[in-house]
Amino acid sequence: MSAVSEIMCSKVVTIDGNSDPSVLDVVGEMVKNKTGAIIILENGKPSGIITERDILKKVSAHNKKPKDVQAKNIMSSPLITVKAYDSVDTAAKAMTKNKIKRLPILETDGSLVGMISATDIAKKLAKILADDYNRYRSLKGALEL
Repeated sequence: MSAVSEIMCSKVVTIDGNSDPSVLDVVGEMVKNKTGAIIILENGKPSGIITERDILKKVSAHNKKPKDVQAKNIMSSPLITVKAYDSVDTAAKAMTKNKIKRLPILETDGSLVGMISATDIAKKLAKILADDYNRYRSLKGALEL
C-alpha cells in the first residue's frame, strides 16, 4: 500500500505553546485556517494536538469559557504519530488502536511535515476500489470477445 507521504495533507496549522495560548486563541486559528485540529509546538517541536472534539468535551461540556482555559490543559499529549515513510496501513492501525481520527506525520528528524486523517485514508481506499472495478470491468469485456 502507499506511503503516508503520498496522501497526507502537508498544510498543518500550528500554534506556539510557549506563548501560553488560550483555547480561544486556538479556536481563532481553527476558524481562520478552516481546520478541525491544531498542533501545539513547544520549542519548535510538536508536543500535542487540539481537535474540535477536545474543545467540545473539555471546555464547552464543562461550561468553561475558552478564554479562561489554557490550550496546554486540554491538548492531547504525548502525540501519537507516524513517519512520512510509514505505510497507510500502519497509520490506519495506529488510528484504530488509539481511537483517533488524525495523525501528525513526522520526518525522521522529528519535524512535522503533515497530517493524515481517517477521511484521507477512506478517499485513498475508494480510489483503489474504483480503479480495481474499472480494471476488472475492462477485462470482462475482453473475455467476452
